[in-house]
Amino acid sequence: MPYSTRVNLRAIIVLGTLLAPIMPPSVSAAPPAESNNRLLPAQKRITAEGIGYGQGVFQHDGKIYLYGDGETGIIREYDWDANSPQKLKYTGVEIRLTRNGEDIAPHPTGLTHHPEHGTFLGDTVNQRGTIFAIDWEQAKQDGNLDNAILNMVNDDLASNGTRPEFVQVDGRWLIATSDYGDTGNELRLYDPTRLKVVSRASAEGVLVSREPCGAFVQSMEWVDEWNQLALVQNQIAGLRYRLTFTTWNDSGELSYSQPYDLQQPLDELEGWTYLEDGWCLYLSSSLKNNVTFGRIRTPK
Repeated sequence: MPYSTRVNLRAIIVLGTLLAPIMPPSVSAAPPAESNNRLLPAQKRITAEGIGYGQGVFQHDGKIYLYGDGETGIIREYDWDANSPQKLKYTGVEIRLTRNGEDIAPHPTGLTHHPEHGTFLGDTVNQRGTIFAIDWEQAKQDGNLDNAILNMVNDDLASNGTRPEFVQVDGRWLIATSDYGDTGNELRLYDPTRLKVVSRASAEGVLVSREPCGAFVQSMEWVDEWNQLALVQNQIAGLRYRLTFTTWNDSGELSYSQPYDLQQPLDELEGWTYLEDGWCLYLSSSLKNNVTFGRIRTPK
């Protein structure tokens, strides 16, 4: 969700239960029948403290990271155990997204890592996106970005923010990102090697491809074992839970699944990740009950 509009949408979220039955004209077709829905009903909700308004989920080296916009942009590290699949344990590791005291990424909207290409962080303020190449281990060691920023890129190809995520397309690892809005959105693929050295996404050699995509994409999540990218969306502006899965074939052609919706919860979905054994985690922008554990039917 764009940083400039999030305050007004908090009020909408509070009233979400009252607004939910009213389906404005911009809403797409009704959700698929339950028997055809990959998303099974939510299992349990808990509160992850200290991340402010949650914005996304990142998995790396067996840990789960939740990030959000609190007093500053912030990332916190958690343990998850498949034997207790509806719990998270905060490890005490926290990264404030500041550099020399400046809140340089106040509204993080993407965090992704590849062992060869490194770590990229997205930030969106006033619909303008910035992609940071960062030294992940340095950021963890310092607890901030004082010495961790390797490059900053103005995502000037975006119409409404940036949300970087590594994807594999035709044997090549690229950065996917998309816009947030009701119409005219794109899913774009960028060359990560170029993002380390350029200052803007429109620079030569950065853009690999662009395709139209659905509305209200808050973040993106690559599921390696499925070879699919999940678009983490709202059903209407700032409210409710939707996932759409994308697949690239061997020729690099992109296809989209039908959107899959949850009827509950009713607040603002921001992040999602697949855990294992059919378990998944949803993160909302609510200050309480912001983590929802759910089940998903895995691809056959």
